[in-house]
Amino acid sequence: MFVAGVAGSNSARPQDARGARPCGATLEPAEVLRRLNAVRNRGAACHKSDSVVVGAPLQWSERLAAVAEAQSRDMAKLKQMRHRDSLDRALGERLAVGGYRFSTAVENIAVGYASLDEVVEAWLDSEDHCVNIMNGKVLELGLACSDDASLPVPGEGRYWTLVLGAPPAAPR
Repeated sequence: MFVAGVAGSNSARPQDARGARPCGATLEPAEVLRRLNAVRNRGAACHKSDSVVVGAPLQWSERLAAVAEAQSRDMAKLKQMRHRDSLDRALGERLAVGGYRFSTAVENIAVGYASLDEVVEAWLDSEDHCVNIMNGKVLELGLACSDDASLPVPGEGRYWTLVLGAPPAAPR
């Protein structure tokens, strides 16, 4: 199964990203896992209903992180937020090129958020992005951001990519 998150206007651009640190200083795999697993553990309603969905803890995937990094760099270079890369490849194609075989894969993107906490909160406020984060079928994640170096305020042109996936089930 393949689902891509939709970048809606609610989560696409915040009002202010002043005071941001360089992108590389914001992401440590352990901190990303701590933050997203805390969200999945506490649960989220994701706007569709009043019921709260809780997700199992995720593991870090270097392959998903590499795919997320390439997409974030590509978006920053193009100065454009989109789910297809500059070669017009969708997530499934990018995962195949990155050597990640999957049964389920989803992607959230955003631009302009200064920190991990800000972008995660924005995604949780967006129904489709929240559903992706809380998806019980995903087991692993990779997250990356890349700054548009041409902008004077760090974080203003910060492009985020979160890729969540699950490898194919092992044959029995």
